[in-house]
Amino acid sequence: MKSNRSYFLKFFEVFFMLLVIIGLTQYFDFFTNLLGQVVTNAKLIWIVCGVLLALSAGLAFIWHKFIKKTDLHQWFQPIITYYVAHQITIYGAAKILKTQFQVPNYIWESPIGELHGFWLTWSYFGYSPSFAFLLGAIQVGGAILLIFRKTRLLATFILLPIMINIDFIDYFYQISPMAFYNSLHYTFILIFIMFLDVDKLVDAFLSYKEYFYFNKKTLIYTLVRIVIIGGGFLHIYLLKKKYEAKSALIGVWKVDQLTMRNQTIVPSVATADSVWSKVYFEEHYGVLFKYNPDKFNKKKDLFGQYTVDEPKHMAQIKLENADIMNLHYQIQDSTMVMRGVYKKDSLLMRLKRLK
Repeated sequence: MKSNRSYFLKFFEVFFMLLVIIGLTQYFDFFTNLLGQVVTNAKLIWIVCGVLLALSAGLAFIWHKFIKKTDLHQWFQPIITYYVAHQITIYGAAKILKTQFQVPNYIWESPIGELHGFWLTWSYFGYSPSFAFLLGAIQVGGAILLIFRKTRLLATFILLPIMINIDFIDYFYQISPMAFYNSLHYTFILIFIMFLDVDKLVDAFLSYKEYFYFNKKTLIYTLVRIVIIGGGFLHIYLLKKKYEAKSALIGVWKVDQLTMRNQTIVPSVATADSVWSKVYFEEHYGVLFKYNPDKFNKKKDLFGQYTVDEPKHMAQIKLENADIMNLHYQIQDSTMVMRGVYKKDSLLMRLKRLK
């Protein structure tokens, strides 16, 4: 291709070769720690990026002007391709051989709301070993396709969606700065490799030409397209309208005091298995009366659905065990008092809002 001789191609090849060299230095702890300091310092990142871009521009200029007889493309492109294939294989093999997404027992037993994004992600993907294996197999399969010239473009179409998804997870779930850097520069290398076959991409996606004529047919098609996309949003909007309007009850409430069968009890560690400690009123997921404040017990905790009459300050709760509570509530600031009947006995709860 003529583009193989362009300055810009040489610039990008030099730039990504420098990234390859930086990536390979991670096999040494000293350079890994040094790179870790760079990617966690915004000022250093900009300085290093500027140096890399300037160095790439200078070396590409020298190559373009003075090194014309030696075809460095035949060396640089395979090295860049083999590098990213090797690195993606490492991540794929880690999933297949179960060294990634392994979660310690104390994390499995921790409240999910207290987990950092890293452990949330590891717990989610580690929950299904089969899914982790499949994801790793796709990464390894894509890497194998990448190292063969005939299947290189196909490999980028397989690997890019996976890598872009990993980029988003690493960034938004705060996996780690180094993980985000690695996944991001693998992604950019894959994009570069994909555009090495830009002529094939043009033939595949831009060869079809459609001329626009405003007539009855195009108007109908336009309306149909609007309905197809807009209808999806309308469907969810109407579904959302079915949900009960947001109530003042919604939130997490700590039971400070409970009076039942003429006995007043203050929930504590000693009563964790016999007295409700928390009550959860959810907007879409019903209500839950929880006994142990730190652990959920599916067999013991009471789950149900509720309806609220806001003007009368009345809540009717239908539990899964078929019991029904009719409770009158009063809310003042972050406290709430609920009075009513449960199992043909009077019930009084004093609660404090936690969330």
